[in-house]
Amino acid sequence: MTTTIGNDLIDFRASHNRGRAEQPRMLARVLTASERTQLADEGAGDIGFALLWSAKEAAYKAAKKIQPALVFAPGRWQLECTDLALANGEKSGTVRIPDHPPIRVSWQHHAHWLHCIAVRGDTPTKIEHAVSALSNCAPRASFSERERDSFSREQSAAVRTLAKQLLAQHAISDCEIVRERIEHRLLPPRVYSAGMARDDVQLSLSHDGEYVAAVIAFAV
Repeated sequence: MTTTIGNDLIDFRASHNRGRAEQPRMLARVLTASERTQLADEGAGDIGFALLWSAKEAAYKAAKKIQPALVFAPGRWQLECTDLALANGEKSGTVRIPDHPPIRVSWQHHAHWLHCIAVRGDTPTKIEHAVSALSNCAPRASFSERERDSFSREQSAAVRTLAKQLLAQHAISDCEIVRERIEHRLLPPRVYSAGMARDDVQLSLSHDGEYVAAVIAFAV
């Protein structure tokens, strides 16, 4: 089975991430009944919601690389996780998407952010990731016209700069991060060298509030 990755980042201090666990309509739309029960029974609040939401977003990114037509339907997807509390170190769980193989998720957190990485498939993969404050990741990388065609925001430039820093640590310095277009729809970002997509490296990008995160993966 082909292994694919996805990731999602949540800035705890961003106003749009506050009070979400207290919005019944949102909970009914994006969580399953058992997830809503777990969230309430544990009194997990916004932290619990962040764990649930980030897992589904990251799993969606990983799954969509295999099924481009997949529609984001978080209310039909189930996160299986022992509890909805932040753990010391790494925390893990599984996202179940109907008619799709299970997707493993894991989280790391800081006082100000939560980062979730999703892995679909069983091929041994070396994964590296980085999270940076937007202010510490001012765009320094040079971007080609093809790269700039798929982004315009400061956060998008910053997260690509962070990704290129990670790639450079593996001697991949002369590269592009490109999102191809198919029928006016942007595909997930891929790494290109000498104009050709690299099948030996995967990439996932995310940003939220004042933070950006990049994940790269290599088959081993």
